[in-house]
Amino acid sequence: DILVDGKLCDCDIVVDCKVGDPIPLEVKLTNWSKHSVGPFALTVTPYQDYQNGVHNYELQDAITFVGSNTFYIDSV
Repeated sequence: DILVDGKLCDCDIVVDCKVGDPIPLEVKLTNWSKHSVGPFALTVTPYQDYQNGVHNYELQDAITFVGSNTFYIDSV
């Protein structure tokens, strides 16, 4: 599950963010198998969707992360 600002993320719904406000991002991994799996490296890659088939990934001046945008998980 992916939660943005405490709400379950839906790829069909645009996330409304105000400039300067911190937006918490939460990723929950669930392993339904009987055995642990991993390791994992999860990387957050933000982009601006112009809703015409074009995505802008050049957001260096528009977004910042507190901490790393890549997280390492040994096993789930």
